[in-house]
Amino acid sequence: MIFPEDYKQIGVSREPRHGDPVYFATKYLISYDGNEISIYRIESEGEGFMRRAKHVELLSSGEEIAEYPEIVNTRNRAHLIRLAMDICRGDVNTVIFRGPDEHVTFVHDPDPGAITEIEILDVQPPEPPWLVYVIERLEECGIIGDLTMSFKPRVLDLRSFKGDDVYFPCRASGLGRSLDADRVMAAMPKIVGCEISREIFRAVYGGRAHRFTNICPVSGDLLIPEGPFITRCCRSERRGLIRLHGHTGVVVHWGDGPHQIEQALRMLAESIRGSK
Repeated sequence: MIFPEDYKQIGVSREPRHGDPVYFATKYLISYDGNEISIYRIESEGEGFMRRAKHVELLSSGEEIAEYPEIVNTRNRAHLIRLAMDICRGDVNTVIFRGPDEHVTFVHDPDPGAITEIEILDVQPPEPPWLVYVIERLEECGIIGDLTMSFKPRVLDLRSFKGDDVYFPCRASGLGRSLDADRVMAAMPKIVGCEISREIFRAVYGGRAHRFTNICPVSGDLLIPEGPFITRCCRSERRGLIRLHGHTGVVVHWGDGPHQIEQALRMLAESIRGSK
């Protein structure tokens, strides 16, 4: 697969003339000659902004090239690879895309193996789950599009644990009785939360008998990763890269916002690349 990493690597020529110099950063040239489109790989030499092309290699031309008809977020690399895969049929092996800023890019011989699927392990409510919501927004605005990741939400629905004897950590969940707002009156209460929830219960009620369901994706066993993952935990000391059930992942703090989540995904991407 050929998918230029940066817009500046792509030149566009509307009136191609043999021997014309090329911009120093140009590695690929999209040439429009009447109704004929060709894409070349370029090696240049010399100094200054405009340089001599010492080697020109044809990658695709004519019916091998399709232009995507709509404006797209050209910074979302995984999305463009998937779009190109749908279009590359028959003679077509290359798709040209145009963004809202008028920059263009292309995907030649799209390879689905270049996309890394990341599981999002989270709980709901809130709905949508916080990690899923933030990552979708980061994708939409192109902030993490260069990571060539796709995301698969795997969400534990806390509503499945509701009951008269069930207590959740916080009333913000809106699910019913909670440790921060209600006295625990059930004879054998069931605490549905993380380890800190159980510690809070023990601090208030001592050695009182209870049942405990650990919903934490890091220390519990209700959400076991099946591949690379991102999740969140209320213990700040767990923030960062982690190896869980044989899979590499990254943990953000329960209250982390978009900036911290983006940084965590970049850390995870670098770790995955380094292991290949």
